[in-house]
Amino acid sequence: MKKTIFWGSLLFFALLAVMVNSQLLETYDRSIILFFEKIRTGFFNGFFYLFTEMGSIKTLLPAAVLISIGLAVKRHYWEACFFMLAFWGSRGANHLLKGMFERERPAFNSLIEAGGYSFPSGHAMNATVFFGFLFYLFIYVLHKGNNHFTAWRLTVIVLVTLIAVSRVYLGVHYLTDVIAGACAGLLFLGLVVYLYRFVVSRKSLRQQAMGKNE
Repeated sequence: MKKTIFWGSLLFFALLAVMVNSQLLETYDRSIILFFEKIRTGFFNGFFYLFTEMGSIKTLLPAAVLISIGLAVKRHYWEACFFMLAFWGSRGANHLLKGMFERERPAFNSLIEAGGYSFPSGHAMNATVFFGFLFYLFIYVLHKGNNHFTAWRLTVIVLVTLIAVSRVYLGVHYLTDVIAGACAGLLFLGLVVYLYRFVVSRKSLRQQAMGKNE
């Protein structure tokens, strides 16, 4: 991950965290929620419900397990471990952040039920980490799809964006919740990628040292 993205995400998340209970932010968030309520249709309801389900644990958990098993079968053991670390670590970090800010969910006409606190959005954060780390492994580690790098990156961005927007459309998150969730997701993703590179590089150095000693 580029340093500009990491530090930009940190700065933007910090700004939203400081302003989360401000009247200005609340007024802005309320107007966005009401806008989405006005444009609701049967088609959009089904469309965004589909994407919110794609970002839920009942979809991402089986996918994470299958992907990790597939990586392990191909003897990418560290990649399998870090993929599960990214999945569960993101959820744990989001739980801690929500407990820290304790922002209540929107009290509007939501189309679905959602429990817990609102800031930052778990769907936005978890989807950013899940699909972001999958993209990283797919392109930079497994070297798949390099000829269509831009297309794959755009696909991930669109997918995560639609999952995030679905939470606002369905009335269970404010817009600033999902923006903060995406920023927190990018920060956690950067941490996981850094740790993965550190472990793999240390492993490579040990193997080189053992080869020289033989």
